[in-house]
Amino acid sequence: MIVPDSLLDKGNERMIIVKLRNPRSSAGNLYAFSHSNTVVYEINQLEEPKSSWFIGNSVESDGSLFVTTKMDPLFLILPYLCKAKHASPVEQLLVDEDFSETKRLSTCVKDENLEKISDMKQAGDFKAWKYNEQKTLEWLANKVLKLQQHLKAVNHNVTNAAVSSTFIKSTPDDIPESSYTRYAFGLISEYLPCEISNALEKHLDLPPVIKSTNNEDVKEPPTKRQKLGSSNCEPTEDYSKDQSLLQAKLPPPPIVNPKRKNFLGQPAPQGYVAGVGRGATGFTTRSDIGPARDANDVPDDRHPAPAKRKKEDEEEDNEDLNDANYDEFAGYGGSLFSKDPYDKDDEEADAVYEAIDERMDEKRREYREKRLKEEIEKYRQERPKIQQQFSDLKRELCAVSEDEWKNIPEVGDARNRKQRLAGRREKYTPLPDSVLTRNLGGETSTSIDPKSGLASAFPGMLTPTGDLDLRKIGQARNTLMDIKLNQVSDSVSGQTVVDPKGYLTDLQSMIPTYGGDINDIKKARLLLKSIRETNPNHPPAWIASARLEEVTGKLQAARNLILKGCETCPNSEDLWLEATRLVPVDTARNVIAQAVNHLVNSVKLWIKASELEQDTKAKKRVFRKALEHIPNSVRLWKAAVELEEPEDAKILLSRAVECCPTSVELWLALARLETYENARKVLNKARENIPTDRQIWITAAKLEEAHGNTAMVDKIIERSINSLAANGVEINREHWLKEAVDAEKSGAVLTCQAVIKAVIGHGVEDEDRKHTWLEDADGFTAQSAFECSRAVYTHSLEVFPGKKSIWLRAAHFERLHGTRESLEALLQRAVAHCPQAEVLWLMGAKSKWLAGDVPAARSILSLAFQANPNSEEIWLAAVKLESENWEYERARKLLAKARNSAPTPRVLMKSAKLEWHLGDLEEALKQLKTAIDQFPDYPKFYMMQGQIHVLQQNLTQARESYNLGTRKCPTSVPLWLLLSRLDESQGNMTRARSVLEKARQKNPQNPQLWLEGIRLEWKTGLKDIASAMMAKALQDCPTSGLLWAETIFIADRPQRKTKSVDALKKCEHDPHVLLAVSKLFWTERKTQKCREWFNRAVKIDPDFGDAWGYFYKFELLHGTPDEQIDVKKRCILAEPRHGEIWTSISKSPQNWRAKTEDILLSVAEALSVPV
Repeated sequence: MIVPDSLLDKGNERMIIVKLRNPRSSAGNLYAFSHSNTVVYEINQLEEPKSSWFIGNSVESDGSLFVTTKMDPLFLILPYLCKAKHASPVEQLLVDEDFSETKRLSTCVKDENLEKISDMKQAGDFKAWKYNEQKTLEWLANKVLKLQQHLKAVNHNVTNAAVSSTFIKSTPDDIPESSYTRYAFGLISEYLPCEISNALEKHLDLPPVIKSTNNEDVKEPPTKRQKLGSSNCEPTEDYSKDQSLLQAKLPPPPIVNPKRKNFLGQPAPQGYVAGVGRGATGFTTRSDIGPARDANDVPDDRHPAPAKRKKEDEEEDNEDLNDANYDEFAGYGGSLFSKDPYDKDDEEADAVYEAIDERMDEKRREYREKRLKEEIEKYRQERPKIQQQFSDLKRELCAVSEDEWKNIPEVGDARNRKQRLAGRREKYTPLPDSVLTRNLGGETSTSIDPKSGLASAFPGMLTPTGDLDLRKIGQARNTLMDIKLNQVSDSVSGQTVVDPKGYLTDLQSMIPTYGGDINDIKKARLLLKSIRETNPNHPPAWIASARLEEVTGKLQAARNLILKGCETCPNSEDLWLEATRLVPVDTARNVIAQAVNHLVNSVKLWIKASELEQDTKAKKRVFRKALEHIPNSVRLWKAAVELEEPEDAKILLSRAVECCPTSVELWLALARLETYENARKVLNKARENIPTDRQIWITAAKLEEAHGNTAMVDKIIERSINSLAANGVEINREHWLKEAVDAEKSGAVLTCQAVIKAVIGHGVEDEDRKHTWLEDADGFTAQSAFECSRAVYTHSLEVFPGKKSIWLRAAHFERLHGTRESLEALLQRAVAHCPQAEVLWLMGAKSKWLAGDVPAARSILSLAFQANPNSEEIWLAAVKLESENWEYERARKLLAKARNSAPTPRVLMKSAKLEWHLGDLEEALKQLKTAIDQFPDYPKFYMMQGQIHVLQQNLTQARESYNLGTRKCPTSVPLWLLLSRLDESQGNMTRARSVLEKARQKNPQNPQLWLEGIRLEWKTGLKDIASAMMAKALQDCPTSGLLWAETIFIADRPQRKTKSVDALKKCEHDPHVLLAVSKLFWTERKTQKCREWFNRAVKIDPDFGDAWGYFYKFELLHGTPDEQIDVKKRCILAEPRHGEIWTSISKSPQNWRAKTEDILLSVAEALSVPV
């Protein structure tokens, strides 16, 4: 073993040899670690077929040699890093059950080296690593470059044709750079997995390796190596002998001058006449032709026929050492040593070269096959087959209706009409009785008419000749059928097997429906027969046998078996019920009568007997007879009561509760039929007999509520809880809440509220009460049990009167599901308990304002001022109230007071905005200038100032306002957009681009800025640049629904569906993407799907106004009036405030007082139908 000095013994420390996983083949290879596990070495074994070592005086037959070379541990760590799905520490990555020593690699690599192939995530001292393909490829490319430079520096031969360093046909300057890169890549790939090796090859952009199959590559001839038997090299020729022999062995001098033309040394072609081109006339003589010959004689030798190619084993390779056969680059054309003997050493050398070639070819075979496959796939994509080009049209055939399919014209047929219709229609010719009469004598007629198409023979009838009476033939057939039926019905056993009357109609039931193997049926019959004979009193055996025969279509055999089983086991209820099912209805009555005689206490048999009766009176008789034998059957009593009139049912129920005092259903049914006083008595008796059932108590509470005794409802429910608990009944909160929902649905609202009040806090911890109760309220609202939700909120507010969140939830519930009066009453109680909650005051004022009671709204806001002095929200609400009601002067005075008492940015902005909307632009600019001096970092001041300057056509001052705003507020995206649009409106596209580029630098990963830049390029007609920007934007903001929605409609129409799928994968719940998909379905005229996706979009984000605008426009074009009204109501209820088109219209000065409904109509009108 050859090892470096650093691995030799140092004291007691020695190098460590372990087996690790090879990164290329995943097999186990030997590696060596240094003493401190900081350096790893690769151990390679070199061996020759015939080699040995002399060790002392002995010979070691194993002549192999181990060479230890240092290697980068990152090659060994790379496969484990690639397989890891998540970021993990190095110690967890290097865990291999097959090679336990892999963990030593963690001490061989440093963090800065690991960062070359992975990304590090650090939290304190904890470091996790995740594979980074781009870093890895750059690191490997650097290694390939360094190795390539080294190969070139040492003048290493890297050409394919050089199989030996003895004969090299090219100089380093002639070898292309790609050959060195390919050679270095091959060496590095031996330490890489196949996937990374293929990725590295693409990264390096190496030219494909083309292997010639037609011997087109110029290969070097196999080298003829001189055998050196000993160190004393003697000449093989004796120069003292005759030199003529030596000259004979020397190569002949060149015969042909290299400057001479090649055709001069070739024989003349057949028929050639010298000088014919110069006008000479050729002539032949007998000496040229020779004597006269027969046609079969051998032709003249001067123009011989082309000789056949000899076989390979008979070919003689003559050396051609002429200058004409020599090339400066490739050498001589033939083999230089073809004349020398081919000995064992030559054979061994050729075998070695062939093995090397096979090894090199094997290394590149996988890559070559994969590349070929990729080229084929690429070719198929660029030049698809005809059936692939029409695959999308074929899929659309699923929407073709049956009528449209039938109306498709047939493909034309070039044949004539007679040939086309020959196989379609068959001719049937009716035969008269005379034909049959002529053939009664046993004669045979082959055909009637050759043109009629009947070519089959009619055999004659061996009956006496005479007139044929077909009526008598029919009578004879009926007589024969009657005789056969009588014979079958009159069997030896005395039972009627076949019903003569229903024989023909019963044939359909005899068609076997079982599709299994007949052998399985036979095995099952034998097995069941054995069970019946072994244990005839086992009813399931008889039932299984009958059902087997029923499945196989032998219904009569099944009936016989089941009846025999009933005789054998008369006390089996299941046998009698199965027999009743199998036999006909008339016979079933007799069977069930026998059954109840044997089993008089069987409830199922009595109920089956009543089902077989058709008359109601007969059913009643059956039930009364059954109740005489089984008076304690609740099922029989219920079935009997259902058949009676109310008065008779009351009598029956009175007897039923005496016989079945523990049946809650019978008690409750009796209570429903009785009067109020009697019903109370019935329920009291029921509580005495059944003290553990809650339904009796709840029914009593409903009874008191129905008769107006509301005070007793709470007492009954409270008493029921105590009584049930005293009797050991567990109070299940979920069951009681479900009873409350049922009570509300039945109209017992007070009972519902009482139940909730009694059990809402049962089994709930004190710290969980608020959370649990709010969840209960939401659950009741989802079930449309609004009274239950209201009861939960009422109880919660009694327990937590100071909780602002509960008041808000309750107010929101009343706004959606209650009345205006209930909402206002709730808000009055809310502001009394939470006077500091501004939103509750504002909701109360808004409710009064919407109802048209402006003075009441003002009084509420004045009370709110007293409770919350200098509140910005209340100031602005008062201003809005006055401005909406045309009281502009009062609004100005309120804003002036607000600016003095609470000078916040919003108050100053609302003041300027009011002046703007009222048309006083100079006053608005003056207030904005004052506001900017007070709050220079509030971006809306600069936006409003620039917009007002634009309205006044002062574009220079507008640009100065926007520029100042972007300097003071560089993170305000709307400011950058306004500045860019201002430059775009003046036609200065270059400045607009620079503004957006600067904005993206200040605000990275902002989709709005990317979208504005893309639209700018698209407007100018630079669609390629816009597409490139979109690709960069998606890399910068991969989860932006705004960009993905724009991508769908930027793409060509055939690619939109694919883009929409990609967008939904990245942003499944983004409203912009859902809106884009809805518009895509709109363009395809899929109205139902379009409506579904519009509903999804507005449900996910009700504040997205653009979705409501498109939805309403869609319903205007494709919906009904009811659907249009529904969308409008939902939009007004949602009150959307965002959206690109929505905000541009809602914030326009002329629409500052517009309602949500008006804005919706304007947005729908402004939107265009997607195409």
